[in-house]
Amino acid sequence: MLSLGFVTLDEQQDHTYCTEVAKCARRYGISVCRFSPLGIDPQTENVRGFLFQEETNEWTNAVFAIPPFLYDRCFYGNDERSKKAKPIMNWLKQRPDLTFLGYGLPGKWDVYEALSSHPLLSAYVPPTVRLERADDVLALLRREQAAIAKPVHGSGGRGICIFQKKGKALSVQDSHGQEQAVIARRSELEQLLASWSRRGEYVLQPLLQLSTPEGEPFDLRILLQKDENGRWVERVRAVRVGRPGAWVANVRAGADIRPFSEWLDRLSSSKRLFVLDGVETIIRTLPVYMDHTFGPLFEIGLDLGATDNGAVWILDVNSKPGRKVAHLLPPEQQNELYEAPLRYCLFLARGGKANDLHVDH
Repeated sequence: MLSLGFVTLDEQQDHTYCTEVAKCARRYGISVCRFSPLGIDPQTENVRGFLFQEETNEWTNAVFAIPPFLYDRCFYGNDERSKKAKPIMNWLKQRPDLTFLGYGLPGKWDVYEALSSHPLLSAYVPPTVRLERADDVLALLRREQAAIAKPVHGSGGRGICIFQKKGKALSVQDSHGQEQAVIARRSELEQLLASWSRRGEYVLQPLLQLSTPEGEPFDLRILLQKDENGRWVERVRAVRVGRPGAWVANVRAGADIRPFSEWLDRLSSSKRLFVLDGVETIIRTLPVYMDHTFGPLFEIGLDLGATDNGAVWILDVNSKPGRKVAHLLPPEQQNELYEAPLRYCLFLARGGKANDLHVDH
């Protein structure tokens, strides 16, 4: 029987998702376990983790060998556990006897650089610079009303900050629209950025005007995965709508998830054509390009913005996406999401290589 291991830093993370996948696994001849990279014994290379028991549909504590197929769902912060876990995961990904469903993407800066060099995709990438000094912010704000700073290794909207002109000063706000500071001097801005740099690198972009007529921030989320033949398929597309006054539509911060078709129907016919053309071009091109550029992936959460003039922008590309948008799907299509890692695992076990001819809808 094949063995597939979910790797997470936190024992409870993705617990429901892991369980639903594990319930489907028996039909595919796959046993499922889950563990933290910190649960690997460096002497024996055995793992202390949890095995799924098909008879009871429950997880039990167990010690087992590292499974040959691994599903990386680790999210890292600046804490000690993350610092210890990251090199262990890198070691696992170097091992020729182990196969990951997906090998992940690097930080936002590397992804933006790759997208910016692509002949088609570059048109959908907002102008992006590394945020290193006060001049980066000031130069951008000479041309734009506001700028957004994003952590290179951030996810889920954490760590995002907005710089906005406020008379002769700068207002610094968090992603919820709460003002964190008012900066009147360059030296204060330098101090702020120096404190950020201790937490990691940031990128800086113009703040795109992405809000509904009601003043709610929104973005488009598209979930893509590989199927049992190694082809990219689109699973769901949705609109995430945040609270009025916030800057980003993050589900963790209470954003609503709404059907893409409902949002699209509210657009004028000409704007609808522009938006669909941009979305389809990105979906058709980006997953294949990410595979070629950064190594094989299994899934992508694609965050797109659409401005009032119908322009579509790539906001983020996430190789470890959440699945809250899947709640819009009928039950049978939700089951496809649970079976997708198992089907792709079988494809890899047969020696399959990603077939990147096209993306199916």
